[in-house]
Amino acid sequence: MTAGGLVTAVAPVVIKGHGLWVGWSGITLEKTDEIPESDPKDCTPTAGLLSEQVVSVNVEPVLFDSYYNGCCNETFWPLFHSMPGRAKFDANNWKSYYEVNKEFAARTIQALERCLEKKTNPGVPIIWIHDYHLMLAANWIREEADEKNLPCLMAFFLHIPFPPWDIFRLLPWSDEILQGMLACDMIGFHIRDYCLNFVDCCQRNLGCRVDRKNLLVEHCGRSVRVRPLPIGIPFDRFVDLAKKAKKLIKTNQKIILGVDRLDYTKGLVNRLKAFEVLLEKHPEHRENATLLQISVPSRTDVKEYQELKEEMDQLVGRINGRFTTANWSPIRYIYGCIGQEELAGFYRDSSVCLVTPLRDGMNLVAKEFVACQINEPAGVLIVSPFAGAGETMHEALLCNPYEIESAAEVIHRALTMPEDERSLRMGRMRRREMQQDVNSWMRQFLKAMDSLEEDEIGTTTMQPVTVDDFDYLL
Repeated sequence: MTAGGLVTAVAPVVIKGHGLWVGWSGITLEKTDEIPESDPKDCTPTAGLLSEQVVSVNVEPVLFDSYYNGCCNETFWPLFHSMPGRAKFDANNWKSYYEVNKEFAARTIQALERCLEKKTNPGVPIIWIHDYHLMLAANWIREEADEKNLPCLMAFFLHIPFPPWDIFRLLPWSDEILQGMLACDMIGFHIRDYCLNFVDCCQRNLGCRVDRKNLLVEHCGRSVRVRPLPIGIPFDRFVDLAKKAKKLIKTNQKIILGVDRLDYTKGLVNRLKAFEVLLEKHPEHRENATLLQISVPSRTDVKEYQELKEEMDQLVGRINGRFTTANWSPIRYIYGCIGQEELAGFYRDSSVCLVTPLRDGMNLVAKEFVACQINEPAGVLIVSPFAGAGETMHEALLCNPYEIESAAEVIHRALTMPEDERSLRMGRMRRREMQQDVNSWMRQFLKAMDSLEEDEIGTTTMQPVTVDDFDYLL
């Protein structure tokens, strides 16, 4: 796991709270191998984790490949991003997913026993499970914790979208996934729409009683809370990076920035086509605006991603060949990884940032761009309504990536927006993102887990059965 927003938020809590971090190490360890202490020169958020705080889950490479590249990336990733035509359903990969989740659960129980033995913290231990890779694990954790009388609270957070029922039902193992997630006490998603999709699936698939207003699902005699918890970023860290970053853009042209993993969910082909239409319809932007697209390599051994890279290369070449002049190329395309300080410099010095995925859980690029906008005149953020950021960052310009002509007009509006309007929009977003940073996200989670006062966070238990419930069931 890289030191992104999640690690930055959770690692300090594990360190200060004397908790345990259960995860796959990325290498194959023998059972007798000890986890080494971190490098003293390591400045990443996980550097403060002592080796005794890390519980390594060892997975045999062939099994891991089937679990991760097969089930997680070929089944759950496209389906949960509402692209069922790209999803592959393989029983052997599902079996691998089942086995790896069971192993994670076993190691988590061991970690829970250690926490309870040491009694380093008062109160009941909280087990927080993250993302679509571990949607079954809570089932076995709850089962064994109940058998051994181990007190704990469990939560799950999904970092990608949760699809509507008509797409989710295509999954052959949809019931098992819902039951696995419902073994938790609380389930978090980025936005309310994903919460409602999940609640709807629980009712339609499993026949659960649900409370849509208060986002509750009744399962096995328990009321499971479902909560929208939009993730933030380490805002202050990006501000510091932007202040320290060297000036990388040495031109008077306006820079339109895109930063994405090279993934079919990101809408990159649509973005390039929209930029091409912009240059066609608004020739005044030729030689005055440049699209800087940074595409981070992803799943390079997968055929679909190789084909996407080839399509992007050809499209960039065609557009540049069509519009390039002696002093200007319309697209600067970087395929590779760049450091965060360099990235912060690009964020700071760009006039427009395009965050236009076809589907995305939240998209932290939008928030990072806003954090790094420390200079005047302010830049303009364009977001897709199909990303979680489009639901929460109301001052950004909305752009439907499927509508190429309309998207071109939104980019034109961003490039020609008056400075006072740009400053007003960006100022409001910066204040909100500074307040609702990744630490705030963590606090909101802990509040939702620990607080049961109904007047503070709403109703937390299902109401008694009524005649209306029977009407629905009949």
